[in-house]
Amino acid sequence: MASYSPNRATRGIRIFLDSRSSGGPCLKLCALINPDSGSTPKNSEDSLQAELAAMGLTATVIPAVGGEIVSAVAEALAMKPDVLIVWGGDGSVACALSASGVSGPPVLALPGGTMNLVHKRLHGEITDWKEILRLALESPAEPFAAGCVNEHLFFVAAMMGQVTTLAESREAARHGQIIKAAELAVQSGAMNIERRLRLEAVHADGNQKLDAVAAAVVIGDGVVPKLEVAAIDPRSTFDWVTIAVDALMHGWREAESIDMDETRTVTITDIEGLEFPATIDGETVTMPSGTTIRLKRHAANVLRARPG
Repeated sequence: MASYSPNRATRGIRIFLDSRSSGGPCLKLCALINPDSGSTPKNSEDSLQAELAAMGLTATVIPAVGGEIVSAVAEALAMKPDVLIVWGGDGSVACALSASGVSGPPVLALPGGTMNLVHKRLHGEITDWKEILRLALESPAEPFAAGCVNEHLFFVAAMMGQVTTLAESREAARHGQIIKAAELAVQSGAMNIERRLRLEAVHADGNQKLDAVAAAVVIGDGVVPKLEVAAIDPRSTFDWVTIAVDALMHGWREAESIDMDETRTVTITDIEGLEFPATIDGETVTMPSGTTIRLKRHAANVLRARPG
């Protein structure tokens, strides 16, 4: 992994741009582009270089197609860039963030995927890649928090419970196969409310215990990062629908039948001691009963687009 000084990160990237007029050091950029991501344009490399050229900059571009992302990230970090630009989906960005870590260069993520959830966490409502590039390069590098499950980092959310087995159903619905989607949902047992989880959030003044059918652990940003824990406890299959509609209208934090807590550490246990299905940043996994999720306040360095 490339060596990187935290002090250099906190000084900010803007100093490199300002120093060019006085013959100062040139900003060394490396860019990973995944052309197969959901919304990366076909002419992405030429477009990126043109936009950087307008700022007096250039980048070494490394293609990062599908399964090549891990080796592409390693190649990029070996070049010891000042900034690592990643233009792709959530998976590509998460791979770069995990590999770069706290000692690596700041990651500048450009939205090129389908969901772009990590990008939304980084840049908020700003979605235009050109605006993100410009604003981020004018901003100081800062630490980025993550959740940690058995040394595996996630940067958006982890979801636990039978409802996570709806992945195949959601995919069928997305392709217009509504009947197949309904059949898969029933067959998967995703609406089963008999399987229950217990969440225990750690607090200095005493732990908070919540029982639920399903749970979500979301990385919450702010002055002090935290884990936002949601215990979802429908009383019937119909209640599942009610919760979904309520969350859609008012936001899931305000929905009925959802209890919220904030913590830095939470343990999820299956009431019967069984393994339970989960998704971590969209990746389907199986977790053992008693899995602990911890907040890692400084998991990587990032450049974020901040409105002027």
